[in-house]
Amino acid sequence: MKLLQALVIALACGLSLAATNVELEAKTYVAKASQRFYNLHDKITAEIFTMDDDDDMNTALNKLSTIKEIAKDLVEISEEAGEFDLSEISDPQLKRALTNLREVGSLFVLGDEYFESIAVALEALQSLVSDKDIEPYLGGINMPNQDDSPIAYYPDIEKVFETSTDAEELKYYWQAFREKNAVWASVNFYTIIEAIQKAATILDRPVLDLYYSNYDTEEFLKEMDKVMEELKPTYQQLHAFIRNELYKKYGDDVVDPNGPIPDHLFEQVLSQAWKEGSVIETYFPFKELPSYDGFVKSFDSKKILNTAQEFYKSLGFSDLDEDFLKNRVKQQDESESTNGCRTTIVDNTPKVYMEYCQKVDFKKFMQAHGYVGRIQYAQEKKNLPSYFFDAYDLEYPVGEAVILSASAPKHLQAIGLAQDHAFTDKALMNRLFRMGIHTILNIPVFYVHSKIVNELLNGTVDMEGVNRRYWKLMEEYAGVEPPSDREEGSIDFPYNFYFEVEENHQTKKFVSEILGYQFYKALCQKSGQTGQLHNCDFYGNKDVGNVMKSMMTLGSTKPWKEVISKILTDKPSLCAEPLMEYYTPIVDWLKAINKQNKVKIGWNESRMKAL
Repeated sequence: MKLLQALVIALACGLSLAATNVELEAKTYVAKASQRFYNLHDKITAEIFTMDDDDDMNTALNKLSTIKEIAKDLVEISEEAGEFDLSEISDPQLKRALTNLREVGSLFVLGDEYFESIAVALEALQSLVSDKDIEPYLGGINMPNQDDSPIAYYPDIEKVFETSTDAEELKYYWQAFREKNAVWASVNFYTIIEAIQKAATILDRPVLDLYYSNYDTEEFLKEMDKVMEELKPTYQQLHAFIRNELYKKYGDDVVDPNGPIPDHLFEQVLSQAWKEGSVIETYFPFKELPSYDGFVKSFDSKKILNTAQEFYKSLGFSDLDEDFLKNRVKQQDESESTNGCRTTIVDNTPKVYMEYCQKVDFKKFMQAHGYVGRIQYAQEKKNLPSYFFDAYDLEYPVGEAVILSASAPKHLQAIGLAQDHAFTDKALMNRLFRMGIHTILNIPVFYVHSKIVNELLNGTVDMEGVNRRYWKLMEEYAGVEPPSDREEGSIDFPYNFYFEVEENHQTKKFVSEILGYQFYKALCQKSGQTGQLHNCDFYGNKDVGNVMKSMMTLGSTKPWKEVISKILTDKPSLCAEPLMEYYTPIVDWLKAINKQNKVKIGWNESRMKAL
């Protein structure tokens, strides 16, 4: 008996020693890999950021060759980290480090296929918006000096959707863009889907776990579903109002008063939310809004950036890194821009690079608060090992929360931009309604887009049936239908669906909107403010800044819920309640007018066919 006990003890000690040795080896490895990963990402970021359309062929090829070599090294890190058996690692931090390092190769694990096929497909999808290949609708009234030269979605067709009241013109462009790009879009998009599936196989990861990075995928997707259920009553009230206004405007030949909204008119409503002549014009005229662009008419792009930075400094954040300001930030050349004057930020490491848009208007002013949030987040994480630098994309909801505070009338008056403007109750409702259209209408679309990619990745739908499935989901969650029957082989995703699809951009947008309002409410409560949520401003509150920093410094060292619990102390999960609270005044107004007009809440099945 004693001999048996001795053998068991010896065996246990041996296993313990083996596990300890594995952990020691793993700790040594991740320490070296962290600096190596940092250096590689720093190099690849610098190469990408210095790429220029003016580069000659030799320069471009040399840069591409450098990126290829760096990519091979990143793949090597993934392979090395994958050699450790995680079941022999007891330290949860070490497990997280190895799991993160296993994925640093990303799509680069596909080797030359990435550069010869995947990168080409990604570029092709991005070019859909700027290719001048759509024949103009010559009967339209919104294209000055109109001729028969082909036009692009951006900026030409986008401007039509922002201004046109001609349903036929909008329908024409909706169809023309999709018909022109159907084959090109489907082939390149499916190339990306297959690439993600192949990469997951190579990395020995379930494909959705790879696509959703460090989330607990199953639980996270359930939370997204829960948010949609929470938001449904509010969304249906807004949908019913908009559909009724479109029905009054265009008649039942175009809009079924009890059915889904045709997608070309849905896009029109979104595009015109902050324009004169929108669906709320009868009730809340655009001319009665404050002149928001006028608030920043004396600004240039640099002052916009500095003013946004002042907001973070008021919360106790440090100045922007001097090296960043001197060497890693530059103005965008608008003459060469094909992305709609969109600021570009690369923040894979603490060495952030930024190319900002020179355009000056109130929208860009608010966006700058989000961009600076990403830079500040990077500065707060700078002491973390590189494998913990990813922070679940929480930079975006943090930025959203700050934007909500910075755009509050109370804040605009406090910093002197709107000191001469009195925000009446009607003006506040006007602002809220336009914000609500932009936010509430988009959330189900982000959700559907995420769901479609998920189903393609896990094989529950294929490319032959994806368009039919897309319209079923759009009808179910957004109450939207195609403007006409769709033929077999159609691919009807909007152009923004393809934007950074390999990086799960649509889910990022969904989470950013929902979590942004949650952070905003929690930070407003931390600041001690009372009253209506939509006019809270936590500018200048150091306690708010400290709470934000306590989350930001964690990176991904802890599971997602533990990280967000630094701000969401009571309920660290996705929840639509703060967003709905923010828009309570317009929801109450919608309920009353919908009841008065006796409109249907919800929608019948679509009259259109999607094959």
